[in-house]
Amino acid sequence: MKPTVFKRAGAYLLDLVIVALVVSLLSYVPILNPNRVAYSEKYNELSNLYTQFTNNEISREEYEEAYVPISYDLYRLNANYVILDIVAVLLYFGVLPFFTGGQTIGKKLFNLRISSVDDKPLTIVNYLLRALVLHNIIISILEILIVYLMTADSFFYVYKNVNMVGYIITYITLFMVIVRKDNRGLHDMVARTKVVKISDNKMEREQAVLIHEQEIKIEEPKKVKESVKKTPKKKTVSKEKKDSVKKN
Repeated sequence: MKPTVFKRAGAYLLDLVIVALVVSLLSYVPILNPNRVAYSEKYNELSNLYTQFTNNEISREEYEEAYVPISYDLYRLNANYVILDIVAVLLYFGVLPFFTGGQTIGKKLFNLRISSVDDKPLTIVNYLLRALVLHNIIISILEILIVYLMTADSFFYVYKNVNMVGYIITYITLFMVIVRKDNRGLHDMVARTKVVKISDNKMEREQAVLIHEQEIKIEEPKKVKESVKKTPKKKTVSKEKKDSVKKN
């Protein structure tokens, strides 16, 4: 049996909640996220702008003209948080499973494990590749570079298209996990991994042991019969010869 999509989804959502909570707590540490206060102020500015637009206090043209530079500043100020999230994701989904036999907290609770498709030991590179594709880490890095390398006038269009590529990769991965019989997504294909149920592995091993024992029970009588056939019979001495021997 392959792990159900619902079990994988449950384990993954639980892992996402854990990572999100950790990153949120770490974002309050000033040295890790020095722009948190400035980001909050800029976000409030954007919220006020939207409120003015919905209340018809400003026109659509005025709203769009002010929206782009404020959003640009927000993305720049949020870069530290994104970097913190990337590091946390790679450590949790890429490094932790290497030391726990292919398990995260979510997979542990749902009795799931990341395994190799060819039953070879997985390296930390396999886990990191899996995390990179599953969480669109490359897309996130590109988005940070776009914000810092491009001006406010040109970044928004490029940023939006790169972000769309990330969504497409996510949808393809989700579609593969649901449709494929082995439930392997794009991230599993790249990293040559699969997700298996631990209980199934134990049952398979127990069944293999039982089958092996049954084969031994079947083969043992055959071997005994063959050995009996091959064993040379002892020659019996006739009674007359025995009597003659005694007389002599």
